[in-house]
Amino acid sequence: MLLHPSFRIFQYGPPARPEDVQRVTERYPALPAGYRSAVEEATAVTLLWNGRGELRLWGPEEVLAMDAAYGVSAMIPGAMPFGDNGGGEILVYGDGLRGPGLYLLEAGSLFLDEDAEWLATDVDTLLTSAEGAAKIFKSDPIDPADLGPPIYRDGEFR
Repeated sequence: MLLHPSFRIFQYGPPARPEDVQRVTERYPALPAGYRSAVEEATAVTLLWNGRGELRLWGPEEVLAMDAAYGVSAMIPGAMPFGDNGGGEILVYGDGLRGPGLYLLEAGSLFLDEDAEWLATDVDTLLTSAEGAAKIFKSDPIDPADLGPPIYRDGEFR
């Protein structure tokens, strides 16, 4: 997974199984560029940006479960939720006011309207350029002394 130097992997899980990638591709035919390659490398990825947390990039099973829980694609036809920032906001790929791309939505306001914050055109752009990261990562800085190597977790959505 190619990452801009300002990102740091905090934790991650095993790669997505091919059958899970197939299921998410069938459900959301227009995956954002970079999503598939990222989850084929690791799932349940939690990133820090400039020492702040967090962006959780969901694996295929979690995408399907969280969409069912939040009803994103029911409220926004064709949209795909794919992550969150741990602060009540969901990352969604959909066709909003700025066109197709990644948007940050409050979990209680599932509309791609003027309140939806534009992040980037796709997952590749977000991860390799950090475009939109300042809108996602809103926590206080984490003391580097509190961080060790990335944590490997065998995700609950496997």
